[in-house]
Amino acid sequence: MPASSLARLAATFAALLVLTLQGGQALAQDRWAAISANREDTATVVWATSKDQAKKLAVLACKQVSQTCSDTPASTNGMDHTFALMCCTDPHLGCAVAVGKDRDTALKEVKKIFSDGGFSQCTLKSYFKAGTGEKG
Repeated sequence: MPASSLARLAATFAALLVLTLQGGQALAQDRWAAISANREDTATVVWATSKDQAKKLAVLACKQVSQTCSDTPASTNGMDHTFALMCCTDPHLGCAVAVGKDRDTALKEVKKIFSDGGFSQCTLKSYFKAGTGEKG
């Protein structure tokens, strides 16, 4: 095979490789995880291809196991992120979930939700892994 043909073949292969890698990144970015908090700490992480769809599914999934679901689920397209679920009792019982790049960040974010709302006497209930839904 002539050198020019090999060069064109190599360039074509390189272009296809770039497109394949970019396509894989696009697919990875199209996965959203979401979870809706409930008092019983029985909600689960759900996944969808859009943020809005994931949030809607999270509320629906929560309502399958509880009547105390939050209508404001947390969501992320970072499958290595962590959700933190917390409940507070003062001035009344309320639960929320927030997401962060790690446990510390997620905890900080959920604490901010409650401090901004004037809540106290809060207890962390669970952490959830965005990519797997694993609790703990």
